[in-house]
Amino acid sequence: MSDPARALGLRFEDDYRPLPPPRWSQPWSSRVVRITTAAAALIVGFLLTTGLTAGRQAALAQDARKAELVALVSARQQRTTALSDRLEELRAEVADAEQSLRSAGATSLNAQLVELEAATGLTGLRGPGLRVTFADGEGTCSTGREEDCRIQDVDLQLATNTLWGAGAEGVAINGERVIATTAIRSAGSSVLINYRVLTSPYVVEAVGDASDIDHQFGTSELAQDFEVWRDAFSLGFSVEVVDQMVLPPYTGAVRLRTAVNPEAVADQ
Repeated sequence: MSDPARALGLRFEDDYRPLPPPRWSQPWSSRVVRITTAAAALIVGFLLTTGLTAGRQAALAQDARKAELVALVSARQQRTTALSDRLEELRAEVADAEQSLRSAGATSLNAQLVELEAATGLTGLRGPGLRVTFADGEGTCSTGREEDCRIQDVDLQLATNTLWGAGAEGVAINGERVIATTAIRSAGSSVLINYRVLTSPYVVEAVGDASDIDHQFGTSELAQDFEVWRDAFSLGFSVEVVDQMVLPPYTGAVRLRTAVNPEAVADQ
């Protein structure tokens, strides 16, 4: 007798066969992990976007502030130039008035005025003298202190005082005449003289008895120190005797805020 199941094409023994082993799946293939990963990606993206936006806003604010400072500096420079031009015009008028006095026969008074202007630095000077050049060191400073390898305001102050003490009759630094009211100050990596920013190299020129100034400056403590610093910190330092040099006049404003004429006070 035939088996009815077999007649219908059914094979029950297949239901009892062992199932094949499951295939290995990636850890992130599960739904929970995928959802968690997507949420984390969204959070990271949000944080990055927020950070970039904040950084962009800070950069825009910094650029705006920088533009304001540049505009302010430019405006101040233009005003300084305009005041300098006006000062030159006024000095030309004074020169014309002096010429009129000279023509009127006030020769003695004019000679005294010329002598006083030369002594105070309001007129140019010509004559022999000494030229001292200072320069910042090149490359990375061996001590790690940038100020060791840079010419500072105190160096130029000492150089100017030493030259005055050696008998200089007039001193100028990079074309800026040094007078009694001149301030030599630090301005970042540069030096401010007569409210003008000067950069390395600094050329200090002194008019006077060249041989005497050269001898006294060469034997000064400052010159001896710079001979050592030139090798230790690669600072530029040179001294040159010049037969003829020209010092420009002081072009800034001259105004006494505290000092007074004692004779004028006595007459009051």
